[in-house]
Amino acid sequence: MSTATLTITSAEEPRLRQVMKDIQKDVAAYYAETARGGDLGVHARNWLSRVQNLNDLLTERLGDKVTYLALFKPTPTPGAELINAVKYARNVDQHLMFEVSPSEDVLIGGAHGMRTYGCWRPIPAATHTELRPGTQALLPAYQANMEGKELTGTMLAVLRFFADIAPQIVHRDHRGEWTGFPLKSQPAVGDPLHPEEPVGDIAAANVWLNGRRPNGDLRVVIGQFTMQETPYLVGFTFADQLSFSPFVETPEQVTYDMAAGFAYLQGDVAANVENVTDKFPMPPDGAVLRSPKDVTTWATPLTQTSYGTDWMTGFDPDSWRHIVSVEHPGWLPDYVAYEQRRAFRLYAQVPPR
Repeated sequence: MSTATLTITSAEEPRLRQVMKDIQKDVAAYYAETARGGDLGVHARNWLSRVQNLNDLLTERLGDKVTYLALFKPTPTPGAELINAVKYARNVDQHLMFEVSPSEDVLIGGAHGMRTYGCWRPIPAATHTELRPGTQALLPAYQANMEGKELTGTMLAVLRFFADIAPQIVHRDHRGEWTGFPLKSQPAVGDPLHPEEPVGDIAAANVWLNGRRPNGDLRVVIGQFTMQETPYLVGFTFADQLSFSPFVETPEQVTYDMAAGFAYLQGDVAANVENVTDKFPMPPDGAVLRSPKDVTTWATPLTQTSYGTDWMTGFDPDSWRHIVSVEHPGWLPDYVAYEQRRAFRLYAQVPPR
């Protein structure tokens, strides 16, 4: 959205990162609520307030506020226009007797669950006239950037804007992933699940996926499955001794991931885990497995990534045929293959906590 990068001091960074963390968690909380069918408005309003909080800090308290303000004047950049739109909605919520909340009349999904596709509602003309002139001037920004648009998409766009101009304020967990992300995958829902995810370009999104390390703590390879002369390593991703997701990777991708520092192990998953699916909301693509012991006590580092013949430990190879075929080029539409690959590689099947 912008080529400007803010100068942020070591004294300013912790506070800004803390506010950014709140914004990120508000987005995750809103998205989780769309699947629960609860009150979306409270999460939307919390998000508006937190974004305006960060905007105020950058506008009024940042030592390099001149660079930030230059994004808004004389002609706002697209990212600044989005922030102006948020400011408009937040001022309506903060100062007037009008409840800012998303529409809740559109449901998307199917056999794997329904999700509310909430959009920002128009602000009534009578409400608009009660605002101060400075806020009234922001109405075109709201109409162009938020009104009628789905909330999660606009929330992710705001996160991208802040990350673009101040990458150091992104709050990350102990694995280096954005706190609160990825959002949970849902089959047949192709909207972005991550602020860094390219929008509307599957080829670019696949490049992004393949160029980043997989999420999770480690992966355990249980075999090789070949489809039309293309070998794939298959297995399960684990984090905190739980696995919500299988994986499918080419030997070349596994080699790349290992070179980037991600751990691939080899072991008998079936003999060392218990099925704890009943303790969690059912993920869309399989069971939840738990290793009572640390995985490294029964699995050893992978020593090779390609084998002359297929093999499988503890599972029926035929049960993996469909999983592999989804990502094998040409078998299914690109968007279907991408949705599975994104779910597996981002480890995006973990239920919200």
